[in-house]
Amino acid sequence: MKLGSSGRYASPPVRPAQIRVFALGLCTLLSLNALAFNSSLQPEEVQEAYSLGQTSNHEELTDFIKLYEHNFVYPSDNPVAYVQSIELQTPYEQIVLRSTRGGAKYSKFQAVKDYRANPTIVIVRVLISLKTQYAGPVPIADHYEIAVSQTKSIVPKKTSISVLCNPYSQVPTAQSVTRDCAAYTREFLLDFDADQFGPGPATVKVALSFGQSLETKFNLDKLK
Repeated sequence: MKLGSSGRYASPPVRPAQIRVFALGLCTLLSLNALAFNSSLQPEEVQEAYSLGQTSNHEELTDFIKLYEHNFVYPSDNPVAYVQSIELQTPYEQIVLRSTRGGAKYSKFQAVKDYRANPTIVIVRVLISLKTQYAGPVPIADHYEIAVSQTKSIVPKKTSISVLCNPYSQVPTAQSVTRDCAAYTREFLLDFDADQFGPGPATVKVALSFGQSLETKFNLDKLK
């Protein structure tokens, strides 16, 4: 570093290459800040999510899940179909869920492996059920519409549909998660990339076959 005319040390000139590197770093920082939640989890965050899934503090786990899963009661107007629940699964919550379902047999090493397999996937999970003891024809899946949006519509990268409960069949479904299968229930999974979401609320709207619709919002700024 050289002395300037005033006797003070003068800073070396900033070269174009340095400007480019600084600009690239600034853009990266801004893009990270623009994400609604952190999809690039650090090892300690994966460990934290895994530990939450293993906790014996059911109240703590329930309070956490409530931010990500909205459950709905059967409507008073007695519709044929209704939305049972809508869940927005961030990468962090997915670790918690896998850890909870895996129980004591699920290790922190498996949690790291599973996270690395799909580190940026975000899943919107919608369960739609028919009313108990419904005896009419089962509405086809194409009659249900699910839209996810923020300032504009967000298109999923992949969509899959499965039947979780079919009381009309004598053969239990492989995906069934309930012992008492009383109402026909479909599971809709919409896969997104984390960078498709920005800060602020995200809206999920479900339009059903018979004119009903339901809308709910998730505050992404409060999600991990």
